[in-house]
Amino acid sequence: MDRTGNHQMGAGIARFAGERELTTVVPQASSAAGARTQATAQAATAGGPPPGKIQGFDISAWQPNVNFRNAYNAGARFAYIKATEGVSYVSPVYKEHYATARTRNIIRGGYVYAQPSQASGAATANFFFKNGGGWSADGLTLPPLLDIEYGSASQGVCYGKSWADMRSWIKDFSNTVYKKIGRYPLIYTTTDWWKRCTNNSSQFQDNPLFVALYPVKDFTNPGTVGNSWKNYSFWQWASSGPLPGDQDVYRSTMTNLKKMATRRD
Repeated sequence: MDRTGNHQMGAGIARFAGERELTTVVPQASSAAGARTQATAQAATAGGPPPGKIQGFDISAWQPNVNFRNAYNAGARFAYIKATEGVSYVSPVYKEHYATARTRNIIRGGYVYAQPSQASGAATANFFFKNGGGWSADGLTLPPLLDIEYGSASQGVCYGKSWADMRSWIKDFSNTVYKKIGRYPLIYTTTDWWKRCTNNSSQFQDNPLFVALYPVKDFTNPGTVGNSWKNYSFWQWASSGPLPGDQDVYRSTMTNLKKMATRRD
């Protein structure tokens, strides 16, 4: 399979895991990628997943064959599925995964891997909609998710954008999504990236937070979140585990998860 341009949620975090987010929990890791892998391995033996939360997962073309029935039986109740990246990549398995998850009663949504240096936020959102992304108030579809994280070494952590320019890019994406479907997209990121690249902006309170942090001891919460939020909605707590792809939880109840899949903002 051609995976050019196909980054999965957390791909950028692997480069920086040993620097900030995971230094306190995985100080002995010899590389950033190793830190992410090691954190997940330690999490598996340290008592995860976070207790009392609704379990789910996120996947991309790196997981071409997913047994959604088994995932449901293992406790998964939601999934985010990669649809597009920037304005140049469409996942070849997105539509199949998106449809199959629905038939297995897994509440699902599509996500966009951001490439802010490639095109505008509006163009990125429109590319997502053009290639199968969307939302409907059917109780089984979560709002779109913007995955925005560390850029590559050549792009720079913040894709060469100033704080103001990055905030404007995210607003452009978010407003385009809202105008299209009447829902604000969720934002997936780390607290560290949010501080570095938006100056810890408080302008995105309408966008639910999907935070990433891989603990090895404390599974009760992911720590401090960015200034736009009082708390997280979803938490990616490990990069592998019993469920397909990355391991996630929803912090509230099934009733509220279903409301997120039915109500308009």
